[in-house]
Amino acid sequence: MALMSTRTQLVLLAIILLITLVGGYAIGTKIEQMSAARSYAELLSSRESVYEEVTVVRTRAASLEKSLHELSDKNTELLDLVAQLQARPDQIRYITVTETVIQPSDPIVEVLDLPVEYLFKLREDLTIARFAYDITADLPYTFETYELTFKNSVVISDKNSSGLLQISSSADPDKYIEFSIDSLEVRSISEQPMFEPNVGLSLTLSASQTPDLLGSVFVSFLHPHKNVDVLGVRVAVNGQVAQFGLDLVGYNIAAHLPVLTDFWVYGGVAIDIYAQPSAHLSVGTKF
Repeated sequence: MALMSTRTQLVLLAIILLITLVGGYAIGTKIEQMSAARSYAELLSSRESVYEEVTVVRTRAASLEKSLHELSDKNTELLDLVAQLQARPDQIRYITVTETVIQPSDPIVEVLDLPVEYLFKLREDLTIARFAYDITADLPYTFETYELTFKNSVVISDKNSSGLLQISSSADPDKYIEFSIDSLEVRSISEQPMFEPNVGLSLTLSASQTPDLLGSVFVSFLHPHKNVDVLGVRVAVNGQVAQFGLDLVGYNIAAHLPVLTDFWVYGGVAIDIYAQPSAHLSVGTKF
């Protein structure tokens, strides 16, 4: 009886330590997020609107293969862009495709006499070429084409993305003109299939009439998000008891940790070989 009491005390102590650790981390993370969000909001509120031609779209999630097929066209084969990488990264996170049609300000100009000077413009404030006529010169006709510099800026987040196109002419190189983007496609690449058996090891706390600490092996099947599992099976054992459980949901808290990348917490229910039910809280990692 004393042995059982000591074991129960150890299990309860482990539960308290785990709850304290997880709770402390959650509170610390929340405070850090609130502080970062407040600083971010203050930074944004101090900025006045500078650009008018910003395009904002929803970031869509899709597999790499599907994105390469859907976003490729006869002019841009995205698969070739991936192949041109010296070494493909472990994970391609985003694919972005923009399309813009730039209309000249005066597509057709008809005159009776040659002008002394004529400037070809995409817009009133962006000159792309110049024609000049000087009857007194040895070479009276001058055709000059200016260099164009394109700046295409894209800011990508998990939910939304924004893009801005700016063009500068060498006729006025310090002046960048905004142009609207006709089409902006941003795909967040997800390599995690919805259904895939994942196997892992965990330490399991069993909450029943006699709380216990067990080692366990689990298999998770459904993955609606790379950091979320739902519905899995678990076998947990120690020197005194064996339990068979169902994991209802699991979350990879390593997504919020600076060093770890795979540290899962699962909650579920179980039954032992004597048909005694219990609740499970497990922490562990996948193979």
